[in-house]
Amino acid sequence: MTAHALPDSGPEEPLAATCPSCGEPAAAEDRFCEACGADLPTADLPTADLPTEGGCPCGGSWVHGYCDTCGDRQPDGRDDLLIDLGPVGAAASHVGHQHHRNEDAAAIGPLPTGGAAAVVCDGVSSTVDPHVVSQAAADAAYAQLTSDPSDLAAAHRAAAAAAAAVEFVPHPELGPPSATFLAATVTGGHVTVGGLGDCRAYWLPDSGGAVLVTQDHSWGTEQIQAGHLSEAQAFADPRTHSITRWMGRDAEPDWTPDVTSFDAAGPGLVLLCSDGLWNYVSKPQLLADLAGPDRSPAAVATRLVRFALDAGGHDNITVVALAVPAGRLATTETTPPPRTAQESP
Repeated sequence: MTAHALPDSGPEEPLAATCPSCGEPAAAEDRFCEACGADLPTADLPTADLPTEGGCPCGGSWVHGYCDTCGDRQPDGRDDLLIDLGPVGAAASHVGHQHHRNEDAAAIGPLPTGGAAAVVCDGVSSTVDPHVVSQAAADAAYAQLTSDPSDLAAAHRAAAAAAAAVEFVPHPELGPPSATFLAATVTGGHVTVGGLGDCRAYWLPDSGGAVLVTQDHSWGTEQIQAGHLSEAQAFADPRTHSITRWMGRDAEPDWTPDVTSFDAAGPGLVLLCSDGLWNYVSKPQLLADLAGPDRSPAAVATRLVRFALDAGGHDNITVVALAVPAGRLATTETTPPPRTAQESP
């Protein structure tokens, strides 16, 4: 995830440690290496929090999540993840080729009223513990959706639950952690999507043209919309992927998700993905073509993750596919945030 701007953290701390991965010096309070990006072991992380079975392939042992011989990070279940709900939906996620941990997170499952819900969150790499807050946010949002998925306001409640989970992670001395948010529910032929940040949702119908459902909250998108830059100019600028909205203690109170609801005219897939995929292929119809003729959710999710890995895999990659059965005539609307009791009608 592209970083958002953070305040100046003050004078540098004395160098008092070295990175176990590359050997570069680091400050005593650093949580990750500024040279290679690897997590730095911390004294307050108990060894018992991580499994130690098997050990490192080099023969070393895992200590605080790292090999005590070669310094490699201990892998976890999010490095290469597949959640397969069969014909209902699937989520696939991979750490990629260049990141030392997966800061993407996904949560997916059935709804009590039928259909399914899914959430994708992408932790902001420049903040503390983005891998922790992204999973906490995804889990909290999914729990909220399954408890009350009945109307459009459910996406706002899910985002509020995710934001509360992000803000709960305590690291005030190092800057607040943050993450983006994307959620979708499918009930019959009805689809609701809510997004905050730059994870994307696409509609891939079995028949007809694919479309991008969401709109990025990013510097490039805002420059294009304001007419300041052409699409080519915006995407050539290094600031283009800098997000302008996120969840976290430093987020603005009025940053609520954009929510879109539509009735599908026929069967297809709702595709949720992090920028680890769409940075390589963003056009809806190209994504639909890459999804292939086998439209089972697990096959599509794993195929698109593999495409991103083969294209370079420079970022974490997460893809969710939710199946949509035949529905009613297609209509689309975007709704404002729900009013509170203090707001006028």
